[in-house]
Amino acid sequence: MTETAPPRGHATGAPNGLYRHRALGLCAAVLFAHTLYASEPQTIDDLKALSITGLFDVPVTSVSRQPQKLSNAAAALFVITREDIRRAGVTSVPELLRMVPGIQVARIDANKWAISARGFNGRYSNKLLVQKDGRTLYSPLYSGVYWDVQDTLLDDIERIEVIRGPGATLWGANAVNGVINIITRSAHDTDGGLLSLSAGNEEHGAIGFRYGGALGGKGSYRVYAKGFERDEGRFFSGDGANDDWRNRQIGFRTDTDLGPHDRLTIQGDYYDGSAGATILEGTTHSMVDSETSGGNLLLHWVRELEDDAGIELKAYVDHTDRDNWTLRERRDTYDLDVLHYFRFKQHHKLIWGAAIRHTKDHISPVANSVLRFDPEDRENTTVSGFVQDNIEVIEDTLHLIIGTKVEHNDHTGWEFQPNVRGLWNLDQNTTVWAAISRAVRTPSRVESDVIITTPGTLVVGNDDTESERLTAFELGLRLQPIDDLSIDLAAFHNDYDRLSTSERVSPPGPPPLMFMLDNRMRGKSYGIELAANWDVSDDWRLKLAYSGLAVDLDIDDDSTDTSAERVDNQTPRHQFNLRSLFNLRHDLELDTTLFFVDKLRNTDVPSYLRLDVRLGWIVSRDIELSLSGQNLLDNAHPEFIEFSGNSATTGLRSTQAERSVLLQTKWRF
Repeated sequence: MTETAPPRGHATGAPNGLYRHRALGLCAAVLFAHTLYASEPQTIDDLKALSITGLFDVPVTSVSRQPQKLSNAAAALFVITREDIRRAGVTSVPELLRMVPGIQVARIDANKWAISARGFNGRYSNKLLVQKDGRTLYSPLYSGVYWDVQDTLLDDIERIEVIRGPGATLWGANAVNGVINIITRSAHDTDGGLLSLSAGNEEHGAIGFRYGGALGGKGSYRVYAKGFERDEGRFFSGDGANDDWRNRQIGFRTDTDLGPHDRLTIQGDYYDGSAGATILEGTTHSMVDSETSGGNLLLHWVRELEDDAGIELKAYVDHTDRDNWTLRERRDTYDLDVLHYFRFKQHHKLIWGAAIRHTKDHISPVANSVLRFDPEDRENTTVSGFVQDNIEVIEDTLHLIIGTKVEHNDHTGWEFQPNVRGLWNLDQNTTVWAAISRAVRTPSRVESDVIITTPGTLVVGNDDTESERLTAFELGLRLQPIDDLSIDLAAFHNDYDRLSTSERVSPPGPPPLMFMLDNRMRGKSYGIELAANWDVSDDWRLKLAYSGLAVDLDIDDDSTDTSAERVDNQTPRHQFNLRSLFNLRHDLELDTTLFFVDKLRNTDVPSYLRLDVRLGWIVSRDIELSLSGQNLLDNAHPEFIEFSGNSATTGLRSTQAERSVLLQTKWRF
């Protein structure tokens, strides 16, 4: 294969290092100017994170789709708070997710990640549902998430709620192994301006701007813009990988109090970016580019009723354009969702809802691509309804939660996804919960319509593929043995059935070999996950996260697929991180994180230790400056090797995660 694109940094993009030089100059200018007119420094009370008790009382919505305390959530739930985000020293949502137990995060190259929950990791991980303010980021093309376009100002995120385990009863098909819900701040809370600037050896330069204010008598608004340019990665040989990355994004949000009981949110985003990659075929490679753009508009109306009741209506439209070295995808999605919750006979809290989602796409191959779709155009409609009852068996002590989701899609027809959960508050500081759930992953466009033609091999989709099924058994414990220590423990056993396989259908003999996608794999996984927080002192907090996982998959007796062992071993068995958040004084912070990730046996990716360090200086109430370093223990290390078919030497070429240093400044005005 020949080179199909000029080296990155050509005339279509910003000159290499331009963002870095401008950002460094702006950092210095802003810092100098504001130091001349600095207000009083912030106090330690302004900076201090939530107390341990406060962490358990954080309101969350992902488990029951209505506000409840984290301590009363009958699921394996982890919350990334605003303080966690501010002190992480990273610039993207995938990097934030590394702190969550049970979530596997691995960089494939400078602009691509493999992210999953409780196993089955890969670039096209397909058992994790990701949402932002209720807008689904899951792609029907391959049942996964395009992480390179899931971006926003991190300062505008209120929290990220991560459920490990099924969430299908409330959130629908494809919430199989977990749900990630990114929740942004209300416009009421972002009055004034923010200018954020970053520069470093890997992130050449980034700039973010946000401004908010009053909108009429009862509303607020904010607008934002951001852009960045990131350096290419390195292969094991030290050569550049052509995977540098640049992106631009703008957006807005308005929040209006229509009356004493009604709230309306309208928000939208538009993005445009480009990224590179190196594609390998045998011993030859080509440097290629991909272009991405898209936008969305969301409306969310909430009416609060008497007696702890309410109605919500959410609607959004989303448009996606993606052009890469294999295909061009154009997709439009329309979604309408309504829910109602209310008290029933004192001890029952019912929530029910209905939704309809329609998506239409056009997928066409590029020149010389081995991949195409038949048909190139497809429309799909999914209609669903759910009901869930939270029964207070013993007041403030024992809860039983029963519910189910009923969903109809154009691939497999009707799907039922029930769950039963129990929660027992043993005392004020100890909670035990358990759950049995069923979830499904519906077939994607790839599984039903793909045609892959390579020398000697033909792979075709199968419109008769069925949904993958999971039955999950979970048990959890949350306790606060002393005022300064909290422990959150979860264990699970998952039974999978009808997992996707690639079956040989051509008779024995000379090529071409023909394969068809099917559902002839089954298996089990089990594991344990731990999150702990310890306030060593008023100025020092330690946070520990650990997960252990085992996956055992088998093919049916009549299957010819050979990938079961590879899927077994593409997720680390053990991983942990230990975070230290230390206030050296009222205006100076020292934050360190040590990560350990076990080896990936299927590709011989070795285990690694990663050390991140952040030094933050609160110059004044309005200026914050930080210097962060990631991967400080080595020059570079691999985290994941991408497969294509049965070979690691064909397809996207993976790179290493390199040591990096980042200077950031934020000015609030």
